[in-house]
Amino acid sequence: MGEHPVGFTEKRSSLRVDMEAERVLLHWTDSEGIEHSDEGVCIDLARRGILFDYKKPFALGELVKVTFNPETSQQNCVKGQVCRCSKRHDQSYHVAMQLL
Repeated sequence: MGEHPVGFTEKRSSLRVDMEAERVLLHWTDSEGIEHSDEGVCIDLARRGILFDYKKPFALGELVKVTFNPETSQQNCVKGQVCRCSKRHDQSYHVAMQLL
């Protein structure tokens, strides 16, 4: 058996990285100008976007900084703009961002 199931066709042309539910640090400023910082879970990262899980919804267009491996020598940040936010459960929202 190959890398993909029979009949599967990958439609994305960008490289994708499975983050396997890695905890990340989120930073954003809300509509009232208040800065926030909290943990989320990265679900998927690609060249042009990121999908993460968070306990509250984000507004479309909101700017968010995502920090991988915070406070370590491997710390790395990406910034993006929320383009989709969908409720999964009572305290689980999947947030998709286009990277800037």
